[in-house]
This record gives sequence, C-alpha cells and structure tokens, in this order.
Amino acid sequence: MDNQDNHAFSAIFQDIANILELQGDDPFRIRAYRRAAQTLAGLSEPVRTIARRGALESLPGIGKTLSREIQELLETGHLRYYAHLLTTVPEGILALLRLASLTPEHVRTLWRTHDITSVKQLAQAVQAARLPFADAHVEALSAEIAAWEREQSRLLLGVALPRAEILVERLAQIPLVERVSIAGSLRRGAALVGDMNVVVASPDPPRLIRLCNQQREIVHVLDTGPTSTVVVTSEGLRVSLSAVLPPQFVSALHYYTGSTAHLAALRRIAQRRSLDLTQYGVRQLPGGQYLTVAEEEDIYRLLGLPLIEPELREDSGEIEAAEAHRLPSLLTLDAIRGDLHVQSDWGNGTHSLEAIAEMGQRLGYQYVAICDYAIAAAADRGLTPAKLAAQLAAIRRLNATLPDTFRLISGIELEITPDGEVDFDTALLQELDLVIASVHTGLKEPRNKLTRRLCKAMEHPLVDILAHPTGRMLGRQGTPSIDLDTVLETAVETGTYLELNSHLLRLDLPDIYVRQARDLGLTLALGSESQSIQDMRTMRLGVLTARRGWLGPDQVLNSLPYHGLLRRLQDWGMPHVT
Repeated sequence: MDNQDNHAFSAIFQDIANILELQGDDPFRIRAYRRAAQTLAGLSEPVRTIARRGALESLPGIGKTLSREIQELLETGHLRYYAHLLTTVPEGILALLRLASLTPEHVRTLWRTHDITSVKQLAQAVQAARLPFADAHVEALSAEIAAWEREQSRLLLGVALPRAEILVERLAQIPLVERVSIAGSLRRGAALVGDMNVVVASPDPPRLIRLCNQQREIVHVLDTGPTSTVVVTSEGLRVSLSAVLPPQFVSALHYYTGSTAHLAALRRIAQRRSLDLTQYGVRQLPGGQYLTVAEEEDIYRLLGLPLIEPELREDSGEIEAAEAHRLPSLLTLDAIRGDLHVQSDWGNGTHSLEAIAEMGQRLGYQYVAICDYAIAAAADRGLTPAKLAAQLAAIRRLNATLPDTFRLISGIELEITPDGEVDFDTALLQELDLVIASVHTGLKEPRNKLTRRLCKAMEHPLVDILAHPTGRMLGRQGTPSIDLDTVLETAVETGTYLELNSHLLRLDLPDIYVRQARDLGLTLALGSESQSIQDMRTMRLGVLTARRGWLGPDQVLNSLPYHGLLRRLQDWGMPHVT
C-alpha cells in the first residue's frame, strides 16, 4: 500500500517538533506535533483518503489546527508554518536533528557551544575528536554519518531512470551526437544509483563536451576535460558524461556500464587470451591492433563468452555461468501478462475500475488485479466485507462488458495482525481470485517476532501472495529486521508466492533475495502497487530488479496468460471461485 503522503507529512511534523524543542518552546506543543507524526506514520491507509471523507479529526492527536495543516499540505504541497520555522535555524540543522543518535538537546549543544550546524561539520568534528560525547556515542554517530553520506549521493532508480532518458533524448538532438546511451549502475538496474553515467559518440568529442557544458540545463560544471565532464543539472542531478569517437562507442559503453568487479574479471580472461580490454576497444597483444567491435556481444565473443546482460554484471557468478553456458534467459517487460497489485478509488487509489481496465489494455495486459486495502468490518477504515462484496459485484459487471482479451481480477490486500492473523470474512475471501497479505505497522518489532508474523500469515490457506516481504522503503534509513531465509523457506513449504513490488520506493523483494528465491524454485508475483493508472508503468522497475536477480519468465506468476493464472492460483490452499 502506497502511503507516501503519510510518511512525508509525518516527517514534517517530526521536524517541527524537533525545531520547537531545539528552541525551548512549549512542551505541550512539542508533544502534540510528535503525537501527530506518530499517528500519520502508523496509518494503515493514505491520509488523503481519510481527508476526503472528512475524518482527519477522528485520528488520535489530530485536532482542528493540525487538521488544517494537513489539509494545507494536501492542497498545496507546502506548509507555511513549517517554511517559517525553517528560516529560524541554520540550513543544516534539520539533517542533524534527523540523526537517530542525536536528540534536540544534543543538537542545541553542538550548535550553540561548538558552532556545528551541518552533518559535514559534525563529520569533521568526529574526525578531530572534538565532540563532547562518550566513545560509544561517537562510534554510533560515525556509522550514522557514513550511512547519511551514502544516501545523499544516491537516487532512486524510479527517479533517475526517466530523468536520464529525457537527458539522452535531448543529447540525441545535438547534431554532433551520433549515438548516446545510459551507462553505469543505472543501466545495470540498481535500486539506488549514484551519478548518471552517459556515453556519447561524436566525431568531435572535445567540441561536444564544450557544447554540453554550455547547455541551459547545466547549472554547475564540477570537473571537465577534453572527452568527459561532470555537471550538475537544474534538477540537482549529477551527470558524468563521456564522449568518444563513433568506432569506440560500444567499448566505452561496456566499460562505463561496469561493474568494476565484473570488468576486472573480464580483464583477467582477456589477459589469458593475449587481449587488452579498454574503454577504447579490445586490443590484440602484442602489437596493440584494435579488433572489430560492433556490438557488446562482440566483446564477450572475443573472450569466449556469450553476451552477459547489463543487469547481471556484478561479478556474482555470471562469468562462471557464462563459461558453463548456464546463463539464465531473463524476464522481459513483454513477458508480463498483467499487474497483480493495483488499488482503485474504492479504497486508497485515485482511479475507477473502468480507468484501470482501460490502462491495462493500453499496456497490452491480459489482466489487472484490483487489490484494495481491507481491514475487519469492526474498524473504521478500509474496505469492509460489505464494501468488498459490492466491489466484487462491480468487477464482475465490468468484466461482462470488456473484450474477451482482458479481465479485471478480484483481489484484496489484508494487513497481517501482530499475531500473524489475517482476520476477514472467510466466505468472502473464498469468492476472490487473489488474496494478498502484507505488513505496514509494527515494522520495528524484534526480528524473531516480525519473522514469525509473516510466516504464520503464509500458513493461512487463503493467502496467495506475501506483499513487499522485507518492508523496506528505499532512500530512508532503517529496514525492518526480518529473517528472510526463514521467510523463503516458509514460502516453499506453504506454496505462497512472494511479491516483487515494483513501486519506486520499494523494489521489494530486493534483487539479492530474488536470486535466492529463484534458486529455491520459488515463483514470484510482480505488482506495481499503484494508486494511479500512471504508476502502473513502474512495472518495468520490477522487471529490472527481477533481471538483476537472474529471474526468468518461467518463475514469474504473471507471465502466465489469464486462464493459466487462475488455474495456478487455485492449485494452492482452498480453491478460489471466480
């Protein structure tokens, strides 16, 4: 379930509370904002949905003032009071307040007594041993600073990829450019990427570099030379661009795609074959004659290997698999027959069943599963059994009007309770095509308790899919502590499908566990968890992650055609009635 506003607004209220405490404000106001932050972070549905039905003030700790501020955030994306508070403290203070090892009192001491107002200054003080803290505290701070620095330098794949594609389109329009491609970790499909690496072929690389540095989108040139430049765009993106002559393009693309470890392993193979592998081409030794390389496949052929796809180039066994002719046939976006996790305006989504069906057909799908969030009828939020029954009837009516080539699949997303139950109307669940179980609350529970919670839910005979199993949110510090080995083993034992959630903030299962699941013979289910029809296009991010996990179409549930999918779902547990 997508709760981006919840997390963002919670962070804003937490910032407000921290700044107020830093300034010695009224403790009652501070507690009010902290409680509001906790309430928003713990919601099981988007705050936007709650606001739509006028129920904000029914939330714990949300009174008239905080309700108005939430509405202001929802309507404008900004909060004037928050903006004002930010002007009262140094710019870097917020980052310090967000470090778990520092309380507002610590930050006040650092600011007032030691003139430390940024994480960078704090890091320098740690290095110089100038902090008034115990050794254990300094050690914890060092680890947090290192994690913060890593996160600051990386972008979400789902943010970087579309921006890089726009940049590539613009570069391709420059007359001096003959070929251009994304490279680096972005081309390899990493969930978090550093610089945007781009390789360009031009008959005049130095002139092209000068021209690129003069583009209006470039606000700062960090480092430049005759054939390369590192710039910052107006969107704050750091781009590393390399320009080569057209005959060198393929070798340069291969080189700058990496990874470093993969290239090092290839160079060792090249040396055994009296070859030199460089960014300019493959040279025969001795003599240094460059061999013809028209495509990346030619580079691997010269090394006695089949082509290794970019997503696999991590030196994690792909070269040994290539030597043994055991490289997997990787999943492609074209192989996906449908989306198994979409939310509608019956629940937390923004679009109707009709709009979702239309988008599904536009994407070439055979089916889309409607899986709105539901909780027990006794609760005051989510789809009640009565509302779910009405939605099921609506899906059936709509399906009767759709072409035979497309169907909506009836589903639900159930919250796993703290004791591992999925409490809902069993008879109604049996009528659905698909039941998803997931955890959104209590993610800071002890490792063994949280693991048991997931495993017990998978033992339920009606649960088909465990959604976003690790609970991670990319770009945010802290990941729930879960014994994934045990979760994977339980999935094997129970026949439960694990989701590879394609939402740009999740990409969960992570690629390393996708590969582990593959090796265990598990089948994964890809879902966008989209709340709008536009976000259904993030399926490609899930496909990239699946490819990094060596996954082929034969181990992806939604590579099956519609009727094959329904038969497969009915193979496990109690049969579902369509």
